[in-house]
This record gives sequence, structure tokens and C-alpha cells, in this order.
Amino acid sequence: MHVKTHTLFRSLRGSKFRHGGYATLMIVATLAVVVAVNILVDQIPAKLDLTENRLFSLSDETIKILDGLANDVTVTSIIRKGNEDPTVKEILARYAQKSRHVQLATVDPERNPGWSKQYDPSGNGLREGSLVVARGTRFRTIDVFDMYNYDMSGQQPRLTGLSVEQKLSSALLYVTAERNITAYAVQGHGEQTLAAYGLTSAVDGENYQRRELNLLTAASVPAEADMLLVLAPKSDFPAQEAEKLRAYLASGGRAVFLLDVQNRADAMPNIAGVLKSYGVAMQNLMVVESDANHAAYGNPLFLVPVQESHDILSPLRAKRYPILMPFAQPIQTLELRKRTLKIEPLLSSTAASIAKSDTRNVASLRRAPGDALGPFTLAVAITDPAEAGRKDTKIVVLGTSTFLVPEVAAQAPGNTDFFLNCMGWLKEKKDTISIRAKSMINFPLNLTDAQRWIFSAVVVILMPLIILGWGFIVWVRRRHL
Repeated sequence: MHVKTHTLFRSLRGSKFRHGGYATLMIVATLAVVVAVNILVDQIPAKLDLTENRLFSLSDETIKILDGLANDVTVTSIIRKGNEDPTVKEILARYAQKSRHVQLATVDPERNPGWSKQYDPSGNGLREGSLVVARGTRFRTIDVFDMYNYDMSGQQPRLTGLSVEQKLSSALLYVTAERNITAYAVQGHGEQTLAAYGLTSAVDGENYQRRELNLLTAASVPAEADMLLVLAPKSDFPAQEAEKLRAYLASGGRAVFLLDVQNRADAMPNIAGVLKSYGVAMQNLMVVESDANHAAYGNPLFLVPVQESHDILSPLRAKRYPILMPFAQPIQTLELRKRTLKIEPLLSSTAASIAKSDTRNVASLRRAPGDALGPFTLAVAITDPAEAGRKDTKIVVLGTSTFLVPEVAAQAPGNTDFFLNCMGWLKEKKDTISIRAKSMINFPLNLTDAQRWIFSAVVVILMPLIILGWGFIVWVRRRHL
């Protein structure tokens, strides 16, 4: 018995027992630390957004809106318990965490079917999953299908973006604003409409009041007009209408001009005269892009322009959203102009581009007599500073309207955002100029055959061999303890 006891004590004092004891203590200590860290982290309200496009992170503009709230706003989800969209629920929680003035509520449409009638003046009904943002009697509804963006150009709808923050922040501004901005679309010269571009919902979502204006019948541009939209007129403004436009701009007016290439260089002399007053001229040439990196789908007429540094484009540049500009014409900055004018390029072609003078025959990429060499300016932002106490005149001029055609805009996430940012810049809406839908497009990782073989060998052969080898080394070392 004495011998067995002595042997036991010797084994307890041995190196194997000591190393085994240390290992056991380390395992127990590690488990204790992991449990403690998990308990501690669970008590911290802050969360880390690790999604690729930061889907759950609020933009700086939204945070400014929330910090500026002075009254309570209630955001009510029309949803049955258990049917909540976890993405929407998480974003709503972040709004409420950031501002005590954002109150969250839930209404079960089955238990309280009549509640939504007060927020449904059209009587069409509010779908389950929709949101109601309300402050007093002022409200805005967000349909469940407006929280995500879809590409409808293919045979099946494709999810492309998350627009919960865009819609919700816009609704907060709407219900708390004293007055919304009025945008008048000029009509009477064959212009396009916002509806034709599929932009009515997007413009409404930016809290603009949409109106139409016929300068032939109106005595002048209405005083309430915060901006004019001149969307691809097919004929020139008569002299009397051009004078009304001049008078509006001279008094601190704001306008967006979308002008397409015409068959004649002198097709719109009155519109050209108005633009000349602000230092620019449409060249009525067709830009052809020879740089393959700036020609979409290998088509030299489908330009992917260079985005210059400007507040309008900063959000798109940050997100690396391309803009697609088909059938664009150059915009010339005139040497003879007012010294105080500030003319800023927005979009440009590359030095490899040319501008064809024969706009009906642009099949050839070769430079012909009368063709100009690039680079060319395709869009500009113009500021005419006013005297103290008066508003500056602001104008955006774009050398094509085709980029807003739905079939084109669906192919480039930056097109619609660019137009909305132009409108926002005119009225200095810095709070929302960069709150846009967040892309949910997942781009596949394309590997060559050689790369696939290398990755397969590393994962299937090399990594297991390293683990086995390390295990063998540990086993050999422990045998000699």
C-alpha cells in the first residue's frame, strides 16, 4: 500500500501531470473568459455593422436629421407579431436608439383592421408590412414594396437595393417640414414628363411638390416655383416664353436643362440664348467614346463618363456608382461670359473620345472633317452669385436626356441618383443629397481555371497537411515529456 501511495505521489509530481494540469487550467480559464465576454457584449446596446454595403448603418445625413428633431414622430409598423422583416426591424431600432423623438409602434392589421383608414385617404388599403410616419395630422406612408428596389428589365424581378433609410428619412423630413419644395416641369414644346421617366415616386419621395407649367398661357413663372425642369424639349421656346424664363432665372431662379442632340445646329436659338447668358453653349455634336473602359457593352455611343469632384457626385463616387450617358453632346464653356459666373464640370468624356458633326451617321469611330477631339464636358453646374440679400441663380445643364429612360436607368444605379442629386443641389438640400438606396447586388468572384485549382489544392490538400503535421509535432513532443 505504501509503495502504491508513493508511486501516486511521484506521478502527481511528474512533468506529465504538471503539463496536463496547466492545459486543463488554460482550457477552464479560456472558457470562463469567453463566457464573460459574451455576457458583457450582450449588455452593450451598440452593434457593429459588418455587411459589405453597411446596410444597417445610418448615414451622416440621417443622423443630422435625427439630431435636429424637436417634436415626437411616431413610426408605426402594420404587421402581425412574428411576421416582422428582420432587416426593417433592425433599421427602425437604430432610428429609435439615435433619437428619443422617434417612437416605434406596431398595429396588427387583423386585430385592428380599421386603424389604417385614417392614413389611407385613397381607400386602396395599406399592405401588411407598410410603415406610417406621423406627427400630429401630418403623415406619410411607406409601402412595403417601396422599401426594396428591384430591377424589372429581365424575365424575373431582381433585388438590387435596400431603400428603407432613404424612404424613412425622407418621411421624417416631410412630416416635420414647414413647407415643401415645388418643382415645375415645363410643358408645351414636346418635353418629356417625370412619369415617362418613371420618376414620379422618386421625386415625391424627396418631398417635392410636382407641378406643370405652360409658359404660353402663364403670365410668368409662378412665384412659388422653387425650380424648373426643362426635360428634353423637341422644339424651341418662342421669344416671349424665353423672356419669361430669363426673368425667372435673373431673380434667383433654379433650373435643370436636359437637352438632346438636334438635327440642326440652329434648332433652338432662343434656348441657346438663355444658356449663353450663363456662359455655356450646346455644341450639337454626338460624342463617341474610343476608350473601352468608358464605353458600356462595347458601344461607343453608350458613355460611362468620368465623374468630376462636386457635391452632386460625391455620394456616387463614394459608392462607386457608375453613370450611363447614351447619345450625349458636348457642352462648351464660353470665353466671353460674366466674370462672376461659376461653371463647374460634372461629367466628362475621356481624351480618347471624339465628337461627330454628322449626328445621323456615327457608325465610324474614325475622325472625319468637322469632328472634334476630346475630352468633352457632358454636364455642368452653374452658379451666378447674387448681391447680398438676394438668391443666387443656379442651373444644371446636361447634354442628353436618354440616361433617364427607364430601360437605361435600370442598368446604371447612378443615373436616377445623379438626377435627384442635381435637384437637391439646386435647392441646397444637403441633408438628403446622399441618402440613397443601398445596393444589395452581389457580384460573383470570377476565377480562372488555374486559380480554381490553386484554391482547391490549398483548401483540400495543403491546409489538412499543415494541421496533421502540427498535430504530429505536438504528439512527438508530448511523448518525450
